[in-house]
Amino acid sequence: MKRDLSLDILRGIMLLIMAADHFGEPIFQHLYEYAGYVSAAEGFVFLSGMLVALVYSRYQIKGGLILEQKIWQRAGVIYFYHLAVLLVVFIFTVLTVISGADWKSFATEMQVEPLRALLSGIVLSYQPPMLDILPMYVLLMLGAPLALRVMIHFKAAGIALVLLGSITLWGFSHQGGWHLMLQQLPSSVMVRMGAFDYMAWQLIFVLGMVAGFLRFSHRGETTQFNKPLFCAALALIVLLFCLRHGYVKPASFLGGQWLVEYPHIARDNMGWLRLLNFLAFVYLIAGLIKLHNSYGIFKPFYLVGRWLAFLGQHSLQVFAFHLVVLYCYIPFRWGDWALTDNQKWVWLVIFLSGLTLPAWIHARYQTRQGQVSVKTPTTVLPVAMQLAH
Repeated sequence: MKRDLSLDILRGIMLLIMAADHFGEPIFQHLYEYAGYVSAAEGFVFLSGMLVALVYSRYQIKGGLILEQKIWQRAGVIYFYHLAVLLVVFIFTVLTVISGADWKSFATEMQVEPLRALLSGIVLSYQPPMLDILPMYVLLMLGAPLALRVMIHFKAAGIALVLLGSITLWGFSHQGGWHLMLQQLPSSVMVRMGAFDYMAWQLIFVLGMVAGFLRFSHRGETTQFNKPLFCAALALIVLLFCLRHGYVKPASFLGGQWLVEYPHIARDNMGWLRLLNFLAFVYLIAGLIKLHNSYGIFKPFYLVGRWLAFLGQHSLQVFAFHLVVLYCYIPFRWGDWALTDNQKWVWLVIFLSGLTLPAWIHARYQTRQGQVSVKTPTTVLPVAMQLAH
């Protein structure tokens, strides 16, 4: 199946938005959830699930456990990058404490008990701020082969079964299921799981897998463009955008404030209104891609699109790199060395442009490894080369 650059472009867009959000002031207050009760994280997780199904479904014909091995090897690569970033955060935090600096690391618990935090981070139970997405991907990838096997073997019934199980877990998370599981961990383990309730967020990943599997099954064909449904999705997005920013008062719509109460829009356990808002965006963007394929509506943005696709093709390396940079940026965010807002705008542009660097380095690495494999066909490529999306 031919690679769809639109998916890489979307991943590049999500990477830029998340990086800008994580950069903080002066852009965070203007950018975070600007489009409504959604964030770039939902899109990134959905696309990851979609690509898992698109990339690994082809291994079903090889028999045995090749499919499982490939996905779990990818989980190992993601885990390696998590460990690398965690080690950098550990070193930065320890040096901050030793030097008596006037700034503080985001990893506040690690400042108090550095070794315990490091060991807990290795087993994924301690996740400093911004280091919560990669561990979630590791766990999701470990469970992905089972869901994919069920869909492959039972087709429509399998898809329904996977969705039913995923929705059940999502519902259980709203009854405190995730926190109940965390309470079962030994007291010797430091527990800080970040901003995501994994039991709820797996639904976004599974929905992406289902979309990717359906596309794989139809040999890359996208769904038919439905104008009424597209308009309904657009109308819902506009309405929730207006509610999010106060252009429409909740009390005047559908009878009261209940519509935007926190449980409905909660990000940690994916409230139903947030989920609905995100699904509307999924359909809207799918429709726009369909229109572009038919009429080329985004052709004027070709060069920008190629750059975004380049970032998206090396998303793991770009994401890990941006975490390292942002922890090292802490001294210049607050304290005696803090930059002014005007200086921060300049450095934000430099920072976002600099995300090209890890993508370029990884692309060069892939090229070198590819040349080696051509010269020596029996050479086994490194895992990162084999499984790069």
